[in-house]
Amino acid sequence: MNNNRSILGNIGARDFLERHWQKKPLLVRQAIPNFESPLDANELAGLACESNVESRLIEKRGDRYALEQGPFDAKRFAKLPRQNWTLLVQDIEKHLPDFAQYPDLFDFIPRWRIDDLMISVAAEGGGVGPHVDAYDVFLLQAKGRRHWRIAEHFDPEIVPGIDVRVLKHFDAEQEWTLEPGDMLYLPPNVAHDGVALDDGCQTWSVGFRAPSLRDMFSDFNEWLYQRLPEEVMYNDPDLASEEAAGGRISAEGFGRMRQLLREAMSPDDAAMDRWFGQFVTEPKPWLHCEPAAATPEPEAFASRLKDGDALLRDSRALLAWTPAGDAARLFVNGEAWELPRGQESLLERICARRRIEFGEPEADIELLRRLHAAGVLHFASDVETGND
Repeated sequence: MNNNRSILGNIGARDFLERHWQKKPLLVRQAIPNFESPLDANELAGLACESNVESRLIEKRGDRYALEQGPFDAKRFAKLPRQNWTLLVQDIEKHLPDFAQYPDLFDFIPRWRIDDLMISVAAEGGGVGPHVDAYDVFLLQAKGRRHWRIAEHFDPEIVPGIDVRVLKHFDAEQEWTLEPGDMLYLPPNVAHDGVALDDGCQTWSVGFRAPSLRDMFSDFNEWLYQRLPEEVMYNDPDLASEEAAGGRISAEGFGRMRQLLREAMSPDDAAMDRWFGQFVTEPKPWLHCEPAAATPEPEAFASRLKDGDALLRDSRALLAWTPAGDAARLFVNGEAWELPRGQESLLERICARRRIEFGEPEADIELLRRLHAAGVLHFASDVETGND
């Protein structure tokens, strides 16, 4: 595969971030030259039949779109028409670890922002209709051709009464036909419509986490609620007799309420940072890592590393880290682990690499053992032999 910077064509990462990221679209011809998808339509359909895989099937019927949610029965695909349908499968890199290398091509964006690799396969004429996403996406053409039309200025009205959010009016401002290896970057809130020109058209979408303010507020509010002390109640030791007059709530009563709630809703920066790291590394419920059946004792663990056995990061693991005062904090699948400083290099390796090799194991063995026990790291030899 090509160097990760060439995925952007003739511009570098700095230019892309300054000129395009969340600002304007970018078309890159042959972002991955001579690209050939290693996944065929039957394999994708097989994934869509599994209960722990998020998938959708969208059919265009005249001017209307019909949506079905997976998992699917294999017989459903045999009944599909020759044209005008699209199958979309989320989190490919988490279900098929060999595909984890593709989101890694976009490491000029913070890793915690990368959401997933979605792959769609479509019959000729297939698409999901003109629509708008609230997040950034890179659209890599993998098989066949797809014609894209986009508009940065559009009427946001949605077609009523259907399951798919399709724009009622859509007038394209730019359009291109993408062939295998071509890529289109779209920032949030750019209307777009992609239509398959060939049977078996396959498009890969690398999407980025963009939690809504509502979702963040809801989760943060729940996080705060769980940490409120049960014994703290509204109190008024300074109650004055005139406050009881006329059944009214006094200004002093309102003041006590406001002070109590403002104190509860004003955590310090460290607490908010801790919550955010946990929030953005929380996996989907069906994509949690499975704890290891057994983890070697420290001496045996270190010996395996010294003998050249690498550690592989589980493709479902969501990791990030940050300095935290005189310590460091590792976010692991929605949890925050407090660690001593001095391990920054190790934390970077754990969070940034899929395969970690040590030779002489200078690393914190206990931290690696803890990650192994949690199912975040696996010994390469166990994965290769199916023992993990």
